[in-house]
Amino acid sequence: MRDVISLSAFPKSGVTYLGFLMFHCLFGDVAEIGDLERKYVIDIHAWPALRFAVPQGPRIVKSHFPFGPDSPGVGRTAKAVYLIRHPIDVMMSAWDYRRFLNPGATDDVDGGPADGPAFRHFVRRWLATGGEGFEVAGSWLRHVRSWLDQREIPVHLVTYTDLVDHPGRELAAILRFLDLPVPAERQAMAVESSGMAAMAALEAEEVRHRRTGVFYRPELARSYEGGRRFINKGHRGCYATLLTDEERGLADQTFGAELSAYFPGAGAAVG
Repeated sequence: MRDVISLSAFPKSGVTYLGFLMFHCLFGDVAEIGDLERKYVIDIHAWPALRFAVPQGPRIVKSHFPFGPDSPGVGRTAKAVYLIRHPIDVMMSAWDYRRFLNPGATDDVDGGPADGPAFRHFVRRWLATGGEGFEVAGSWLRHVRSWLDQREIPVHLVTYTDLVDHPGRELAAILRFLDLPVPAERQAMAVESSGMAAMAALEAEEVRHRRTGVFYRPELARSYEGGRRFINKGHRGCYATLLTDEERGLADQTFGAELSAYFPGAGAAVG
C-alpha cells in the first residue's frame, strides 16, 4: 500500500526547513513542535517504525535515502517532493556539519577551518567522487539521478534557492501537487513560523533547556557547549566564491549536466 509522502533530499539540502513548512501547514495547531520529526513529519532514519500521530492525516516522512526498490519507505511512497541544492553549497554545509560534530577540530584534521589544506583536500575528494560524504545517501550525483530519473513514483522538484527565496509560492505548488487543500492564511502562517530565524530560536531554546527535540540531542552536548549550531549559514554561491579556477573546472566535469539542468547561471560554464 502506497500511503506515504516522502520529503526526499540529499543531506544538507534544506529538507529540515521543508519539514517545518509542512508541519506548520498541516499539524501546527494540534502538535508540539518538539515532536515534529518523531510523530508528524517523521525522520525515517531516526524513527523507521513510522508511528504517525495523526494516522488519518497526511503521512509524511523526511528521507535522505536514494531511490531504489530496497530503500526504506520507498515501497510505501505514493508521491515525493524532491529538494535539490547546488552541490557546492551542499559541500560547504557538509563541511560545517563536520565541524559541528567535531567542535575541537583544528586545521590539520577533518572538519577544520575552510581555508587550510584539510579543506582543500575535502573539496577535491567531493569533486572527484560526485559528492560523497554521507554513507546513508551515497554520492550527491547518484542520489539526484536516482530520484529524478525514476518513473515509479511521481516527483515534484523544488530547488533550495527557490524554496528559501519564494517559500510561499513553492509551498503552494507543493500542496497542489500533493492534493492537500490548505487555506492561504494558514500557508502564510507556516511561512512565518518556519523561517531560519524561527528555527534558530527553537534550537537555542532546546539548547538552553537541554531539551531533546528537533535539534538538540544529549550526544551533541559538547558541540553545543562549544558554540556550534545545526542551523548555520545557509551557504549560497559557493561555486563562484570558494572554488579555485581548477576546482571549478573539476566541478564542471563532474556535475556539469546537473548544474546546467537545475542551476543555470549558478555554476558550470555554459558554452
